[in-house]
Amino acid sequence: MGEGDGDAPGPAPGRRRRVSSRRALLYVVAVLAVLNSFWPLVVMALAGYGIDLAPLFSGKAVSYVAGVPFYSGGIFPSPYYYLFSIFVLGFPRMMLNSFVIASISIAIAMGVGVPVGYILARVDIRGRTLVAYLLLALRAASPFIVIVPLFVTYSSIGLYDTYPGVALAEEMLVLAVVVWMLKGFFEDIPREVYDAATVFCKSEWQVFTRVAMRLVLPGVVVTALFAFVLVWNEFLISETLTGAATKTVAVGVWSGIGETTGVVKSFGWDDLNAAGTLAFVPAVAVMLAIRRYLARGFSLGQAR
Repeated sequence: MGEGDGDAPGPAPGRRRRVSSRRALLYVVAVLAVLNSFWPLVVMALAGYGIDLAPLFSGKAVSYVAGVPFYSGGIFPSPYYYLFSIFVLGFPRMMLNSFVIASISIAIAMGVGVPVGYILARVDIRGRTLVAYLLLALRAASPFIVIVPLFVTYSSIGLYDTYPGVALAEEMLVLAVVVWMLKGFFEDIPREVYDAATVFCKSEWQVFTRVAMRLVLPGVVVTALFAFVLVWNEFLISETLTGAATKTVAVGVWSGIGETTGVVKSFGWDDLNAAGTLAFVPAVAVMLAIRRYLARGFSLGQAR
């Protein structure tokens, strides 16, 4: 056998070391990025359980009293603050209120936004660009502009402190976002797919329902989730237009914690951390439940 008949030589040891070093560096960066994103949530959840780790991240974990070192935080594990938030402050009812308001608002936004997004992306009609930018201008407008007129109007027509009233007001926050996101997803479908669909479908409605909607379904799920998070975390509209019957989690975290004396509000930080953790859990649960749609939705159009 000739010298060239043997197996091809593997990568040089030096090159293997460089690849391993780069991979290790990538892992370190990924771990640091995850810690940077999640450590505030971990600190908040543990603080609500009576474990205060915040001083460790502030650089003031140790204080000295008469020359003796003491840990500046406190470690007294107890479910008291979580139980207090659930059974005394009524957080389950606030979560239900937030969920109902978000569901109604998203149903309206998706019912309007899906066909409008398709029309703006696909149908050649006069003024579609103007409509798209008018919606964007609506999203750019501050809620402070309309919140007082809404409060006065809602109080006079009976929509104050009702689920439909708050959900309709939240459309100022989510409708333009929904339309623009869905418009992008529909535009990501290649023109050739639309052209082929028109050969087999008798109408534009059939192209929309039988072809386009099936292709962008993951994007629709991602858009609905994004809108859900926006409504779930919204504060100003909920604070102004909700009362005892429809108080949301975002309002409850602020107004239900601590005691108010005159114009001064004292905070029970352990209560606040427990309530903030409880408010965060449902959004995470929704994302985990539809995580397979998230990866597909965020990858739409990337192969083009």
